[in-house]
Amino acid sequence: MKMAAQKTPSSNPLNPVLYGLLAHKFGEVKIANEGVPAQVERIEDPFRPGKSMYRGSNWGEYYCVCCPFCRDQRNRLWVNHQYGSDLRNGRRTSTHLAVCYNENCLDKPGRLEQLEDMIFGAGRRFQLRTPIRAVPAEVSHVTVEPPGDILPLDSLPDYHPAVEYLAARGFSDVHELATTFRIGVCVNPRLDKYRLMHGRIYIPVYFNGQLIGWQGRIVGESKTAPKYYNGLRKSQALYNYDVAARQPAVVVVEGVPSVWRLGVAGVCIFGKTLSAWQCNTIATTWANKPVFVVLDHDAQSELEQVVTQLCARNVNVVPVILPDARDPADYSRPELFSMLSDAADAVGVTADLSFLL
Repeated sequence: MKMAAQKTPSSNPLNPVLYGLLAHKFGEVKIANEGVPAQVERIEDPFRPGKSMYRGSNWGEYYCVCCPFCRDQRNRLWVNHQYGSDLRNGRRTSTHLAVCYNENCLDKPGRLEQLEDMIFGAGRRFQLRTPIRAVPAEVSHVTVEPPGDILPLDSLPDYHPAVEYLAARGFSDVHELATTFRIGVCVNPRLDKYRLMHGRIYIPVYFNGQLIGWQGRIVGESKTAPKYYNGLRKSQALYNYDVAARQPAVVVVEGVPSVWRLGVAGVCIFGKTLSAWQCNTIATTWANKPVFVVLDHDAQSELEQVVTQLCARNVNVVPVILPDARDPADYSRPELFSMLSDAADAVGVTADLSFLL
């Protein structure tokens, strides 16, 4: 592998997910051969008849960190941008694309596996695939009606079950929930099919000022009733879109409570995957603005896929790796602000997030 001068990275590494994981684990990451994709060809293996091997004429971009196995302080561990790109039988097949130029640490038995687990986490075998360009999807939304009469959350007494439940989960600012997110409680369902909405927390979903759907969250927990009652096509919606579209950055999360925790810049995709319509809408709405992606702690492979989809649309993506087994809604707003700021710094993205506090 040809050595090249290291330099401070730009905001657009070839493999932003891998870069973000390295920054999260090792801190400072430098880039060598920045912006140069690998040029690799498949040839016959001269030592194994009938088998093939890959030969690289230019291995391209590398991410340079301090090696954890020796006393390296000069970013001498180089990780290729294709590192971990293949997955077979539960293990990655491209983890040889790393080298320690300090003491050849990775030549020792078991070191490649140790490095793989350091970067991806033991048991986290998600694959960094080649970006696939999302196909824009045009959707004509239809205005819907609420499922019944809606009592605004801030009109209810403190002892109301919905208010008490939300406060117990750390959502005690009923004014913000009622005014920013238009949260209420549904009573008197207007149709029999909406009877399950009675007494549920009403979560309206707007797009360009148009009510395109809603969700109903049961107060508390139940072993018989579903947690959410859905009155929308989730793949064609972004919760809190109208508010977040006016902000200088956006934070993409899985569920509604995580948006409440973040505030005005949060949008949720109602799950772990990004539809073509959602991808296109994010790419066009927040063009040239930072787009943070913070999925739940158990969605590392889905995080990679969402980031890959957005990168294919030239979105300024900042992947955020949660430090423990909590979901975004379980952190405080200042904690999330700190994580978002650190993630932006790690990938060289300039983002003023002070409006979140």
